[in-house]
Amino acid sequence: MSASSGIATVDSSDCKVVRFSTADYAPRERSRASREIYRQTLLRLDVEPLSDEQLHVEATLLRMPGLAMAVGRRSGAVYRRRREFIDHDGISISWHSCSSCHAHQLGRTLDVSGGQAVVLTGGEPGFLRVPRLDDYFHLLVPRSCLSPRVADLDDAYCRPILAENPALQLLTRYIGILQEAGTFAVPGLRRQAVIHIHDLMALAIGATRDAADIAKSRGARAARLRAIKEDIATRLDQPDLSVATIAAQHRIKPRWLQRLFESEGTTFTEYVLAQRLVRAHRLLTDPLHANQKVSTIALDIGFGDLSYFNRAFRRRYGMTPSELRLPARCAN
Repeated sequence: MSASSGIATVDSSDCKVVRFSTADYAPRERSRASREIYRQTLLRLDVEPLSDEQLHVEATLLRMPGLAMAVGRRSGAVYRRRREFIDHDGISISWHSCSSCHAHQLGRTLDVSGGQAVVLTGGEPGFLRVPRLDDYFHLLVPRSCLSPRVADLDDAYCRPILAENPALQLLTRYIGILQEAGTFAVPGLRRQAVIHIHDLMALAIGATRDAADIAKSRGARAARLRAIKEDIATRLDQPDLSVATIAAQHRIKPRWLQRLFESEGTTFTEYVLAQRLVRAHRLLTDPLHANQKVSTIALDIGFGDLSYFNRAFRRRYGMTPSELRLPARCAN
C-alpha cells in the first residue's frame, strides 16, 4: 500500500485535516507511514514501536495557521525528535489519558502519569516514550504565540502539567468538544478556537499576570461555557437540572455561571428552556416517534408540567405540539 493510500485528507484554504490509521498498512510499513504523516502535519519524528507489539495509531491530524494538532489513540512507541530533524522551535503539549510516559529533553528526564501533560520544544532533540495503547492529543504552536504570554518559557520544557491543573482540564475537554462539533471546518470559528487554545496552553504552562487576565476572560471563558452547554445537553431529561447542579459539577459559583450566559444575552433558565423546546420539536417531527404521546415526550426532556410545556412550545413555534404533529400524522 502506498504511503498515501491509508490517509483521508481534507484541504481548505488554510486548514488541512488528515484522518490516519495504521490498520490500512502492513505491519512493516506502519512506522514509515506514521513518520510521513507526522512530517506533513506536525513535525519530523522517528517512530520506534516497542519490541513486544505492533504499532497502532488511529488519529485525526489538523494543521492551520497558529496550530497543529493530533487527537486519537496510539500504541506503545518511542517518538524521537533528532537534531537533524529540527526545522522550527514550536512549543508542544503532549497528553495521554492513562499511560505513564517518559520524556527526555535538554538533559531533563520526566515521568508523567496518566492525565498529566508534558511541555516540549521542537527546537531541541528529545523523545517521548509511550508504554501502551492510550488516548492522546498533541498540540503544536509557534513559539511566538506563547513566549509573550508565559513567564520563563524555556524553564517549562520537559516539565509536567499536573492533571489537576484547571486550564489543562478545560483544554482537554475543549479539544474534544471542538472535534465533535466540527468547529475547525468553519473558518471564523476555527480562528477563534486557535486563539482560545493559545490562551488555555498559556494558562496551563504558567501565564504572566496580564496574559492570565486576558486568557481567563477569553479562552478559558469560552471553553468553560462550551463545556457547560455540553453537560446541559446530556442532562436535559432531568427535571431538577439547575444552576446549582451544573455549577457544582464545574466547581464554580452559581452567580459566575449565570454571568457566562448573561454575556451571550440570555440566562441559564432561558437557555435550558430553549434547548428542551428544540429537542421536543425534533422528536415531534421524527417519524420514529410518531406513536409516542406528547406528554411522554415532554416528560422525557425534563418538563414536569405538561401545561407549561404546551404554553412554552406555542410561544416559540406559534402552534401547540399536537398541531405540529398533525400534518405528519395525516401524511402517514
